Amino acid sequence: MQKEDAAGALVNLSMNDDISVAIANSVVIAAAGGIEVLIALARDGTAGQKEHAAGALSNMIEAAPGTHEGVVEAGGVAVLSSLTQEASASDRCKLVAAIALVYLASTCPDLPADDTCLSLLLSRLDQPEENGWRRDSINALLALATSSSACAEQWHRVGGVAGLQALAR
Repeated sequence: MQKEDAAGALVNLSMNDDISVAIANSVVIAAAGGIEVLIALARDGTAGQKEHAAGALSNMIEAAPGTHEGVVEAGGVAVLSSLTQEASASDRCKLVAAIALVYLASTCPDLPADDTCLSLLLSRLDQPEENGWRRDSINALLALATSSSACAEQWHRVGGVAGLQALAR
């Protein structure tokens, strides 16, 4: 339970309405070796530990682009990708892992977004808002869609344009 609580605390530290605080906290977490610890929990932890670890990584990736390289170098892409498809992972865990991967892909030109992640986020567009998840899905998808022509092509391929058009109606 201690590891889950610690990972939950890192989720809270890496998320803040004041973006400068979220960035500063994310940088401190990364500098203290937190990325490696969170990736290990996301890979080998209990269901709750995985969910919190993926959430903290997602928050850090969104808030502080400087953390992206550390996540990629520490093997975070493979771990987060496996979480999106893990049968025992909660829907929330899959969603935060997908958001993290899409934000990574939007800033790392050599890292394509996974179609599974995109489809998972697109499926949230027609769901009622729940604790900001719909908004977070939209923001991640828009970041990806505007990041490069290759990402935009993928966005079209998985139905992103149609999803946003339906949302705008």
